[in-house]
Amino acid sequence: MNKDEIIAELHCHSIYSVGEKILAEGLNSPKELIIHSKKLGLGCIALTDHDTMKGIKEANRYARKFDIFLIPGEEITTLRGHVVALGIEEEIPPKLSLEETLDKIRSQDGIAIAPHPFDIRRKGIREFAKLCDAIEVFNALNIDRFSNDKAKEFFDNKSKVAGSDAHTIDMLGYGVTIFKDCSNIDNFLKAIKKGKVKIDCRYIPTKIITDWSVQRIKCSYDWIISYMNRNYRFPKRKIGNQMIKLVRRAPGKRDYIFRIWAYAGLGVVFLYSFFRNRIF
Repeated sequence: MNKDEIIAELHCHSIYSVGEKILAEGLNSPKELIIHSKKLGLGCIALTDHDTMKGIKEANRYARKFDIFLIPGEEITTLRGHVVALGIEEEIPPKLSLEETLDKIRSQDGIAIAPHPFDIRRKGIREFAKLCDAIEVFNALNIDRFSNDKAKEFFDNKSKVAGSDAHTIDMLGYGVTIFKDCSNIDNFLKAIKKGKVKIDCRYIPTKIITDWSVQRIKCSYDWIISYMNRNYRFPKRKIGNQMIKLVRRAPGKRDYIFRIWAYAGLGVVFLYSFFRNRIF
């Protein structure tokens, strides 16, 4: 690594990212993300919580303290899927059209990145990613592999970045974007738009993803029970209530069950992604 190169994490989430079925998404505070980024040797981090910028003030305070460039951001849920906004100052509301969201990002002199465009969870904007300023062609949390490959091939002529999509500090630094000669946020944004970046990519290990999944279920236990009781019918509700009780015994002797589920699920994901992204 050259002295004038800066390693950046452009896609990560703090405790301010929450979900619908499972309340807890990110498990660490902005402060913890910044401190761990410094330990990893990252020189820049973009905090991109789901549909909120509540963590930016805290992140900025610690970024200055630890001499890390902070790019304020937000992962916005549009009517077509997710878009990452970088370099914005004001929060952009979710559930707008993709076109309106892009207009609001650019009106703040920010840039739009299409994260995980072919994500098998259908949270990417797929072919409409061409409307964005850059494409996330590697998402370290896309464990199916094929969706990343399709993004790289489909948008070969677009500016490309990588992101870890980190929801814990242990996920940071797996999908990074490398910049050169950047001294302020404008430099970073212009480098992305012009494609003057490199990417360095590794997939997040299954163990880290499994531990995150178990921990977020534990943190959201009562919320999940309430959600299942409101939305699931018998026997799905009964089975769900029984299975979720296992997480209260983690970590412990039952951890092997979560490992089996994780690897079995990984196999299903591989097959589904192969047929979805390679055959059809």
